[in-house]
Amino acid sequence: MRYSATWLSRPPATAELRLTAFRAAPLARPARVSGASPARRCLLPCACMAFAGRVRFSILRGIDSAMDSSSPSGGLFRRFPLAARSVPLARRFVRSALRGVAPEVVDTAELLTSELVTNAVLHACTEVEVRVWSYGEQVRVRVGDGRPDRPLVPRALRPYAGAGRGLAVVAELASSHGAHVGEDRKAVWFELWPKVPTPPTSGWETSPVHGRSATVSLIDVPYIVFLAAQRHADELLRELMLTARVEERAGVSRPALLVATDVANVISACMTSALEETVTSGATVTLDIAVPSGAAPAVDTLRHVLERGDAAAQLESLLTLPAPPHLRSHYQWVLDQLVTQLSGGPPTAWTLLSGAPDATSVELGPWDAGDVEDSRVPTAAADDDGRIIAANAALADLLGWRADELIGRPLTVLIPEHLRERHRAGFTALRLTGRSRLMGRSIPLPALHRDGSLVPMRLHVQSQEAVDGRTVRIGQFMPRATAPEEARPVTHPDPWAPAAAVRRRGSGAAGRR
Repeated sequence: MRYSATWLSRPPATAELRLTAFRAAPLARPARVSGASPARRCLLPCACMAFAGRVRFSILRGIDSAMDSSSPSGGLFRRFPLAARSVPLARRFVRSALRGVAPEVVDTAELLTSELVTNAVLHACTEVEVRVWSYGEQVRVRVGDGRPDRPLVPRALRPYAGAGRGLAVVAELASSHGAHVGEDRKAVWFELWPKVPTPPTSGWETSPVHGRSATVSLIDVPYIVFLAAQRHADELLRELMLTARVEERAGVSRPALLVATDVANVISACMTSALEETVTSGATVTLDIAVPSGAAPAVDTLRHVLERGDAAAQLESLLTLPAPPHLRSHYQWVLDQLVTQLSGGPPTAWTLLSGAPDATSVELGPWDAGDVEDSRVPTAAADDDGRIIAANAALADLLGWRADELIGRPLTVLIPEHLRERHRAGFTALRLTGRSRLMGRSIPLPALHRDGSLVPMRLHVQSQEAVDGRTVRIGQFMPRATAPEEARPVTHPDPWAPAAAVRRRGSGAAGRR
């Protein structure tokens, strides 16, 4: 029987070794631990495992000493510059370092390394060090940067979010994970332990922002709107950071972009910490957040960069879509409050702003499909691609469908053929510019019945944010009386409509008795 030693996931100062057994050529065994068999887990101090011979094992140096050393030791390591190209280079390095490990383990290690290096490039903005250890099928990867004053900001995994998922992906796929902050370095690590007992529990540990701070009060924050606005700002900054010739394409200088990204990370960390300590029982909350007292100039820079980036997005110079008006105005309010209060001014509640929705408005709360289904008003909700994701029985009965039949269909099944091109143009303009002449207004618009007839309606459309990261468009169809002289053209009936549901409505020879 042959033995190997691998590190358990413990704090660096108390790092221990785990003894595992595997079959190989006979070798001298280390001293047996009293009461423990070779097949069981044995925790031994590092000194007890310093035996020589043909026993293969890798001793991971204490993270504290490795981080403080200018010449790291243990495992394979490589340093990468502050550049977007460091992400694919780090992936290739990990794949090369893990040659001989099971392909599925290598694939996972490569993916998680990519997430952590991307975070370091975008948020730490320093040189990145990647270190890899492996023993058999077990792998440990550590990604270090030079910004211990910028803590991790773990976020909930939202399927439709375009940014902020890296740490959640690592937590989901790694056997164990964690972070350590030293005096001049920060290290984030993960381990993959296939085919072994469940490793010790682990998690991300966050720390407050360093330095002097001041308290800023954000009153009546619609937290679901703030999370959506923050998510959009993160996506925009991420693309700007990774874009070549960003000054030419968006009018943003690289130094200003670095300042903006850095202070955006600080704001995100402060807001996340404040939200974790606050009970969100209603649509709005009041937050007291601690921010660096000298951050006002950097916040002004962030505001400038976001304005330029959003303008570039509206010109389709970027892949990120422009922010919808309600997200843009809300994030602008957050930045204004930070600058005003850090400069000694008084706070202003979001709900007191001219044109801002009041605290009871449905737009401030998170969207829930159950609200649509339970409503007595004929209602449908669509995603950004214009596909119906929720519809209630009131709408389905009115237009000759079953509610479940509408789910997944394009909104155009409810729109007359002669209006569909205008609908597509308006929907595209809303996504590309963030503006619409119809949002928040009630307009007369005929709806298409499944049998091909037109039903007079008044349509009211509004946007609402979902907790999964989507912006949802909600349309309420209010029936209206038809004037005697109003003509209602008839199109061809739906060939899949049940025969009993096919009937003529409105004027015309078939409709007159």
